[in-house]
Amino acid sequence: MTTTTNASRRAGLSLGTRVFLVTSLLILLSVGTAVVLTTIWVQSTARAEAERSLERSSAALEASQQQGFERLKRLAQLFASDPYLVAYLTESTDRETAVASSLDLLVERQPTLGYDFAILLDTGGKVIARSDDPNATGQDLSRRALISEVLPGSEAAGVWQEGDRLYYAVAVPMKRGVFDLFGFLVTGFAIDKSTVNQISSISGTHVAVVTLGEQPKVIATTLLPAVEGDLAKALGTGKGMGEAMKAGREVERAGLNLAGEPWLARQSPLMDAAGKPVGATIALASLGEGLAAYRRIQLVLIAAGLLSALLAGGLSFFLVRRTLMPVKQLAAAAEAARQGNYDQRISTERGDEVGQLAGAFDELLADLREKRDMETYVTELSRNLPEPSQSKAAMGAPQTRELLLMGIELRRFARPVNGAGPQATLDLLAIDLKRISNAVSANRGHVEGVVGHRVLARFDGASRGTRALAAAAQILGDVNEETDSPVVALASGRTVTGPVSYDEQMERGLVGLPVQQLESLLREATPGELLLSRDVHEELREPFEQAGYRLAERRGLLSPQPLYVVSGQMASRLTSVRGIGRESVTPPGATGADTLSGFSPGALMGQRFEILAVLGSGGMGVVYKARDRELDDLVALKMLRKELLGDPGNLDRLKAEIKLARKITHPNVLRTHDFGEIGGMPYISMEYVRGVTLRYLLDQTHRLPFSAGLRLAKQLCAGLGAAHAQGVMHRDIKPENLILEPTGNAKLMDFGIARPIKRLEAGQTQAGFIVGTPLYLSPEQLEGQEVDARADIYSTGVVLYEIFTGELPFNGSNAVEIMMKHLRDPAPPPRSHWPEIPPKLEAIILRCLEKNPEARYRTVEDLQKDLETLTA
Repeated sequence: MTTTTNASRRAGLSLGTRVFLVTSLLILLSVGTAVVLTTIWVQSTARAEAERSLERSSAALEASQQQGFERLKRLAQLFASDPYLVAYLTESTDRETAVASSLDLLVERQPTLGYDFAILLDTGGKVIARSDDPNATGQDLSRRALISEVLPGSEAAGVWQEGDRLYYAVAVPMKRGVFDLFGFLVTGFAIDKSTVNQISSISGTHVAVVTLGEQPKVIATTLLPAVEGDLAKALGTGKGMGEAMKAGREVERAGLNLAGEPWLARQSPLMDAAGKPVGATIALASLGEGLAAYRRIQLVLIAAGLLSALLAGGLSFFLVRRTLMPVKQLAAAAEAARQGNYDQRISTERGDEVGQLAGAFDELLADLREKRDMETYVTELSRNLPEPSQSKAAMGAPQTRELLLMGIELRRFARPVNGAGPQATLDLLAIDLKRISNAVSANRGHVEGVVGHRVLARFDGASRGTRALAAAAQILGDVNEETDSPVVALASGRTVTGPVSYDEQMERGLVGLPVQQLESLLREATPGELLLSRDVHEELREPFEQAGYRLAERRGLLSPQPLYVVSGQMASRLTSVRGIGRESVTPPGATGADTLSGFSPGALMGQRFEILAVLGSGGMGVVYKARDRELDDLVALKMLRKELLGDPGNLDRLKAEIKLARKITHPNVLRTHDFGEIGGMPYISMEYVRGVTLRYLLDQTHRLPFSAGLRLAKQLCAGLGAAHAQGVMHRDIKPENLILEPTGNAKLMDFGIARPIKRLEAGQTQAGFIVGTPLYLSPEQLEGQEVDARADIYSTGVVLYEIFTGELPFNGSNAVEIMMKHLRDPAPPPRSHWPEIPPKLEAIILRCLEKNPEARYRTVEDLQKDLETLTA
């Protein structure tokens, strides 16, 4: 059934045909939609414009009426105050002479003053003289609305109707003196063609003036005769506007069909002085005229749409061919990626959306390659990690390395333990081995193996001698009985390490001259002593001399090799007074130790935390693996060192640490859970991750593969960027503070010396106190200057340098020499250690390592953007 369905699909229309049909349909649909929407918009626009024109016509009509009445009032008042006219009417004894003179005066001044008619009335409302009808003398007009309103002696204004003609008219009383009323004067302007033309020119509408009689009659208009006739018919029906006109009501908006076209009309009544309707002014806007211009747009739009549809048919096949080729390639690559093949390269030369898709897919493949390579790399290393129940070191790959070896001999197990049975003896051995393992691990060493009552450990990397000395001091200082004290020996040199296979078993082998030297040194030692080979003594000469000790060379009794003896008390004083083995550089007089007495594996802290193991130590405290009984979860528990508790500033720093770190929530940052105190000692509980640190990876493989290192670099920047986004600096970026989960995901940890990017108070860091590890510190940190996020970027550059080259940019025999190089010397090009490094990656690293902060990346986000342009 499925096969038939697939075959029928393949036999259907081709993709090109479907694209053509769909394209044509979409274009036709778009054109049709555009025509419909344009029609609606055009009609709406035309109607809105017509309505605005009608509003303007109403305002123009009102202004015209107001101006007409005001002008007439001024003319009437001018006449009323004319002394000649007053003399004719009041002083002449011959009435006929007075009438004739008044009429001559009205007619004489009519062309100058511009009125259309003027009437002189006596106090009873009878005509004395009338400019438009010389024979009207004696006519009684007292019942006309305008005259009846003015008779009481006040002015009156209104529309005056004479047959089929309408006038704006004003009547004013004529007085001699203040109280002697002797007549009235009426003047008027005709509402005619000039009036409607004036209103039409202002409003942009057609205007018609209609008188109200037995049948409404259009007396003046700007309409064409055909439209005028239809308007008269519409008004003559006595409905709608005709009915409103008779009632004297205003009609703001009415729709009419005149001469086959739609119109909008606005009707304003014309009232006489008594408020009785005598006609109306009608403003009309043609919707047809407004739509005429837009109809041409519709026709052009339809023609353009049809032409586009035809052109689209020809272009679609070309576009389909050009588009489908890279799409087919992407489909093939996607299918290969689905099957686990990420090693493909996608062309990203095109600049269109397909090119963007190809670029995004190529970046996705690169990310998958980096993730796969990192997971493979970490998985391979994890396979060689010791199991929880074993003490064997990781197998690693066969290699020749310069190592410092430590041999510990537990002399009390060389003979039967007094009063202890076999199980008790083994239990005591387990306790001692756990103590030794914790001391070695806390100082970044690795236990290689246990043979009988001897333990072999190794230290490598920077400051290996001082770290080994600190571990030895701890091992020798934890046993009180001198006869039961272990002996410790240190030797250094070239060794060969790696897996050794025999009888189908795999064991780790370690051979070389330092191993033989340890055998000889351990035979020469007495309980509680630390013996050094010549090479180790040379490596530690400067710390000893700085502490005021000079060791004398001694020849062994059983072998001729020179050796140097350090008592357990001397080793403890060296590490506690001078800070040997500490990862931070502190001012003179600071004290420290690498463990916290009273808190060892198996201890229960505050009835809540069960200590399982020591994970490591730093400048401020020790980190334990613990089980939180309250939450029933594994946590990493960080405790402040006892010798630092006397300084309130350190406790405040620890409190600030939790406040800062809890702000940060990111997959590449180790989560911080809680803060509290147990027995007066503050602690921080953090997320526990079982994995390996970047330091362990570098110790195992010297440098990381490019793809794994690139992914790790991006994750480091992502986590650091999340911290900076919360305003938090890390200040101690180094391989020890980056841990990798078994999945290959990296987490930035240990914000124990984190500070806000902007200090809240001046002098927050003590003068002369260098926070962080000198191997990775920026020049401004070493100089004690105010620092910002670019200091973390410098430290990140050092870590990137080490990730991709396996070497630090600056090395030296002591911390002061290294710090001076950070301050003065330019970083050597990474290609001097790895010639195949991509030039762009080298430029990124060197920019991070610029001495001047202004020359570095401004933000971690900028650094990450440049890293994202690199692919494996």
